[in-house]
Amino acid sequence: MEREPITQHWLMRAAATLRRVANAKTRFSASMSVNRVTMLAAADELETATREATAWVVGHPCPDAELGGCVTLMLNTCAAVALTAQRALTHPSGNIEAAFGRLGDLLATFDLHSQALGAC
Repeated sequence: MEREPITQHWLMRAAATLRRVANAKTRFSASMSVNRVTMLAAADELETATREATAWVVGHPCPDAELGGCVTLMLNTCAAVALTAQRALTHPSGNIEAAFGRLGDLLATFDLHSQALGAC
């Protein structure tokens, strides 16, 4: 899909920030099969990357409303993944297994949003 030059420029500027979020999401996904400490560290990294990317997007709005909406949905999903994992891992019950289904659904949603970015 051909994008306007101003949108292409925004995407180039946003790429490093969004790549950091995607990389943190990948590390989080991998951490789910390691241990609780690794998973919590990865959730914290995802939360930080998402918070910083959200701040960047707020300060540098996308000139294409549809693309900006796709980015916002992806970042909101990442924030939900991080928060769900952090709460499940630090809750006194310590029942992270109960949250795995929800986390799997959110990670799949992230993947859909990532694919949608190419179609926006």
